[in-house]
Amino acid sequence: MKDLLSIVSKFKVQGTVGEIKPLGAGLINDTYKVNTTEADAPDYVLQRINHAIFQNVEMLQDNIAAVTGHIRKKLTEAGETDVDRKVLTFLPTEEGKTYWFDGDSYWRVMVFIPRAKTYETVNPEYSYYAGAAFGNFQAMLADIPATLGETIPDFHNMEFRLKQLREAVAANAAGRVAEVQYYLDEIEKRADEMCKAERLYREGKLPKRVCHCDTKVNNMMFDEDGKVLCVIDLDT
Repeated sequence: MKDLLSIVSKFKVQGTVGEIKPLGAGLINDTYKVNTTEADAPDYVLQRINHAIFQNVEMLQDNIAAVTGHIRKKLTEAGETDVDRKVLTFLPTEEGKTYWFDGDSYWRVMVFIPRAKTYETVNPEYSYYAGAAFGNFQAMLADIPATLGETIPDFHNMEFRLKQLREAVAANAAGRVAEVQYYLDEIEKRADEMCKAERLYREGKLPKRVCHCDTKVNNMMFDEDGKVLCVIDLDT
């Protein structure tokens, strides 16, 4: 078991660290809640970055810094008075980086947002709020001046994904193609439309945009009234 207290101490946290315990059920990164003992000090979230998936951690964190910095600027200019609850805040180390490498794993720390929650499933009203929040997220990033790196190459390249699917169908390694042929046919019927974005981009008709690329409802935080506070999980 890693010495989590020692890892947290590498970051510029406020207050005295007390209990550290697992948080959530994320599939990619290991996440922990870091409680501080003082009432006026924030709590934190400690996360071990999955280096097998995100192999260029410096680029990953630079991307996140550019995105959160731009959103913070937009919110401030719009007169938002609760900016710290509307965008993630990552802590620097003594060296000024937003991650720390312990010789084996990469770690990062962000400020815990109190009185906020995530949901795995939502009702139609919350779905509307979620859709609006992701739309607003994309709108705020439409004019981001920074050039972001690609953390997982071809992660949302539909042409590449269809190629992978077709290769898997041809190989039929598990002998299950016949069972799902209806669904495969439905995908092929839509293949041309599914690849339209990549095609238009190559033709110069669609500009490159910053996208979240994992727009599901549990990647946003809601307040106590069911309104969206902020979009999270900015790795992709």
